Amino acid sequence: MNKIAVIGGSGVLEIELFAGLKKREIETDYGRVIVEEGEDGLFFLQRHGTPPVPPHKLNHHANLAALKECGVKYVVAVNSTGSLQSEFAPGSLLVPEDYFNPWAIKTFFDDRLEFVTPGLSETVRRAIIESAAELSVELVDGGTYIQTTGPRFETRAEVRVLAGWGSVVGMTMANEATLARELGLEYASLCLVDNYANGVCDQVVDFQEIEKAQQKNSRILARLLPAVIGRLQ
Repeated sequence: MNKIAVIGGSGVLEIELFAGLKKREIETDYGRVIVEEGEDGLFFLQRHGTPPVPPHKLNHHANLAALKECGVKYVVAVNSTGSLQSEFAPGSLLVPEDYFNPWAIKTFFDDRLEFVTPGLSETVRRAIIESAAELSVELVDGGTYIQTTGPRFETRAEVRVLAGWGSVVGMTMANEATLARELGLEYASLCLVDNYANGVCDQVVDFQEIEKAQQKNSRILARLLPAVIGRLQ
């Protein structure tokens, strides 16, 4: 049976799919990581850790190395994002086909000359898209994820530029995807649109509205993720 990991936040861990998972401490060359492990080859990794670490300080190397150490083949990432386009309203789901992150690139190849062409796993993407279709869950197939450094949100001027390059903006996925590709892990992302990016609409980013969108998406994830895992297994 294929080993599958879900990377997400604490809200994802609370869904029934992950009930009964046991904590496992993994020592890597890049640091210690706690993963949640089930008996059926399912793993959950809380990317921000406990207590949560801000996005610009995440130890992506340790996180991905720990999943490799566990023998994981497929990684389904759940990423919170801001919409760069007015047609992608808060509460939407998007499965990007590419990402843009030409700055502060993470790599395992600091000490040797080796090149990897970055990208997202079409196998994992199709598992998400086909599961959603089966469950009549609406999502956007395609689009580009833009990664910024964080921890602050983007300025209106930055958003105007980024909107010409992509669909949604976040602070974590591109780093994970690049490192996963370097380790030979099949990685793709399910992006939750929690808010409009700064200036896309005539409103300030509102954390209460973000929480409402997150609650809606959590209910959808409780149905969708088990179907995705089943397809990949």
